[in-house]
Amino acid sequence: MTDASTWLIRIHTAPYISPRAALGLDATLACGAFGQAVKLVLEGPAIELLKPPPAAPVGGRNLHKMIASLPLYDVDRVYLLSDDLTTIPDTTLDELQITPVNSGELANLIANSRHVLSF
Repeated sequence: MTDASTWLIRIHTAPYISPRAALGLDATLACGAFGQAVKLVLEGPAIELLKPPPAAPVGGRNLHKMIASLPLYDVDRVYLLSDDLTTIPDTTLDELQITPVNSGELANLIANSRHVLSF
């Protein structure tokens, strides 16, 4: 049974290449700000969001800082699609729980979410 307030946000775009990763984070923060239950899944190149950028983004937002602010919006867990991972990346995000999932577990997360957005 799905909950009407459950959102699954999938980000699979590399940060800073296009605005899609930032839009996915905006959607995640907006859901959290309005009291919606939200699950964030990072896939493939989007896993780089967990690492600080090597240089300050020119004319853009620091997406790593947005990820770090997720606990302020009641999002305390980030799922990583582990089919693409050999190890979980080191992060400085102490307040976020990093949970690897495989494609079968991702399918279960999708099936149990009312809304699914992909960026």
